Amino acid sequence: MRRPTSTSGLVDAAGRALPSSRRGSATLERPQAGAKRHGVFMSGWRPGLRSADADWLYDRNDVIARSRDVGRNEGVGASASTRMLNSAVGFRWTLSCTPNWRLLGVSYEAARELGAQIEALWETYAYGVHFTSDAERISTFGGQLRMAAAHIFNDGEALGLVEYAADEATTFRTRLRLVDPDRLSNPNGRPDTPTLAGGVEKTATLIPIAYHIREGHPYDLHGVASLNWRRWPRYIDSGYGWDRPHVLHAFDRLRAGQTRGVTRFASVLKLFRAFSKYTEATLEAAALNALFLGFVKSNAGPSSVNEAFAPEDLQNFNAQREEFYGDEATLTVDGVQMPVLGLDDEVQMQTTARDTSGYDGFTRSILRLIAAALGVTYEELSMDFSSTNYSSARAALLIAWREVLALRGILEQQLAWPFFSAWLEEAFDLGLVRPPAGAPAFHDAVDAYVEGRWRGPGRGHVDPTKEVVAAAARIEAGITTLEDEVAEYDGGDWQERLEQQARIEAKRRELGLPTTPGASEAAAGQNSPEADRERDARPNSRTGGRGAGALGRAAEIAFDPAHDAALDARAR
Repeated sequence: MRRPTSTSGLVDAAGRALPSSRRGSATLERPQAGAKRHGVFMSGWRPGLRSADADWLYDRNDVIARSRDVGRNEGVGASASTRMLNSAVGFRWTLSCTPNWRLLGVSYEAARELGAQIEALWETYAYGVHFTSDAERISTFGGQLRMAAAHIFNDGEALGLVEYAADEATTFRTRLRLVDPDRLSNPNGRPDTPTLAGGVEKTATLIPIAYHIREGHPYDLHGVASLNWRRWPRYIDSGYGWDRPHVLHAFDRLRAGQTRGVTRFASVLKLFRAFSKYTEATLEAAALNALFLGFVKSNAGPSSVNEAFAPEDLQNFNAQREEFYGDEATLTVDGVQMPVLGLDDEVQMQTTARDTSGYDGFTRSILRLIAAALGVTYEELSMDFSSTNYSSARAALLIAWREVLALRGILEQQLAWPFFSAWLEEAFDLGLVRPPAGAPAFHDAVDAYVEGRWRGPGRGHVDPTKEVVAAAARIEAGITTLEDEVAEYDGGDWQERLEQQARIEAKRRELGLPTTPGASEAAAGQNSPEADRERDARPNSRTGGRGAGALGRAAEIAFDPAHDAALDARAR
């Protein structure tokens, strides 16, 4: 006997009953919980599945406008940007140029001499008083890097043009002009195509070859420059078989096929809006709570007043009350004034009571979410260190430092090195820099000549006593070098430090002063008896052995249990 089929109550076009989708009492479930389309949390959540450009380019202008508004009008937004710029760039980067001596086929010493010559020329060009690296002649190269970093952090991308100022009488005429990314767009509002999107022109294999940039900002109110576009090729032929960088477009590319950079503020704009609204409402409530509203109340009600007084009597009565409170409402006793109320009058005070006690907890939670999304610590964002101890501060600093290094990497790879290579080409063409004997010409080995390290601000330290001991131990163990430690400490040049130390020691000997600890080892060599005695006096990184000098005293403090307890004690 056939079991009757359960129907859904619906019929098809022929009038036949449609079977129910249920099998017994069980409901079909999607295998992935994240793909469910019903329930309290999942119903109505159906985002579209689009390409990287389709997800961003259409909404870019609205998101960027709101992120800039946050930076202008929200102190927290401005704080995040400023902290990141100060850590990543500060106001200058120093170049340590180290041409690849193996690829150039020269000695290490010859390559170092070449690097020192390039560094000296670059320093006068990038940080000279005439701002010759800037096409607008306003900022040093460090200032331009800071502006580019601000664009990347706030707008998601930075855009620059490498120009040649042929009509300017300066030694070097290579210039960098930073351009507002808003000006990069398709000519005349043309729709995006596979080879033209967001103002970036590509080949069939998606290699960017040109950028279409407006002559002015699209929302400028003066002139018609914003209605004109110019096509800028990404590279220009230098005539020596090497493509000179012409357009520099720096952004963090997180998806395949992504053409433009996405601001990190995009994911937290809603949180910023909630924070702003809640803050405004709380401030208004606090202001209202501080107000006192007073009334002078008469015991005579409206009905009794109407029965006892005619309109002209009431006017006379009010005039007398005003005269009383103006002239006779105070009594002076021993120089102290005391208010006197009129007959049957009494004072009543009214206050408002709106609860604002939850503001601190709410703002802390919101600011932590914002800080996590923007890549800064909560303490940096809010400048609130009331609940921070050494361990938590150290952990937060390490994570934030990785974010700083990531931003530096984008600036180095996509802006600093390409622009430096364009300048170095001019330096070789002018004859101010010459290849060492036996080395190839610049255009034949560009990547070998353009090598080195950019040094920005140091990481900073939470507890200098522990950090100094750890740095000394790393150098002694061969884990790091003096160059690494000096660069991380304050972004300095290790060679300059050693040369300065040598000059100081020479001057101390000249004046008959004792040398500083460790100087005799450097002067006499590593294998001298005096050097052995100094090494034996150093603190041991594993046991915390005590030694003479500042490093020994720092080790004593660093390994003191009381010092650790003080660092890890949270503020109350």
